[in-house]
Amino acid sequence: MNNLIRMERYKLFHNIVFWIFLIGMTALGFYSGKDYRVEYWAHTVTGVSVNSFSGVFNSMVADSVIFMVAVSSLLGWFIGREFSNRTLSMEVASGHSRRDIYLSKVIVNLTAYNIVMILYPLAGAISQIGYFGTGDLLNNILNILRTSVYMFLLQTAFFSVTVMIAFLLRSGVKTAVVAPVASFVLAMIFAVFMTKELPMGVLFVDPIYRLREITSMGSTLAWPGIINIPAILSSIVWTGGCSIIILKNFKRSELK
Repeated sequence: MNNLIRMERYKLFHNIVFWIFLIGMTALGFYSGKDYRVEYWAHTVTGVSVNSFSGVFNSMVADSVIFMVAVSSLLGWFIGREFSNRTLSMEVASGHSRRDIYLSKVIVNLTAYNIVMILYPLAGAISQIGYFGTGDLLNNILNILRTSVYMFLLQTAFFSVTVMIAFLLRSGVKTAVVAPVASFVLAMIFAVFMTKELPMGVLFVDPIYRLREITSMGSTLAWPGIINIPAILSSIVWTGGCSIIILKNFKRSELK
């Protein structure tokens, strides 16, 4: 397992496209931060005011759905092509269990691409410290930390759908085509939620809705803003459900 994780890290850190995304998202965040000083829509049509650099962070997170679609598609392509070029077949032939192969890819890739996503709003928030000042510094830091934790949980849930598609289709090209469509559909479901036209039971597990809800909760020093049970359950439902489907399919699939 440790060897597989080291190998996944090596492949990732020697991937020029990953570094382009990493640096590009950071630079774009610094450049775009000034555009998020006004109020924004979170999970409802009621605006949330921005009055601190942590507010800029939350605003940029709420507006990052299009980047989630792009990054999840890139993630799916990288994993899917490992079936096409027989990398996974060689790992299985080397004696590694399929469970360990799957877990190593999930641990390394989902961590890396969550970092890519967090760098965008973090860079934007840092760029606006000069405009807003530090204010209540501890509260601002905790606010960003709280949102970042839920970003990791809920974006992992969102990315898990793409990983599942990659393992089911077992093709980089097919995944690159299907994953953006699936991600876009999930994003559009959120847009429908904004109009309250779908049952609240469905809304309850929508990771995009839950993430944007987190951004509107304000101070992390207020108890409701620290523990959000619906968001945690949404992450468990999506990540756990996709993992079960992947492992059941992967364990019995024939690799070429």
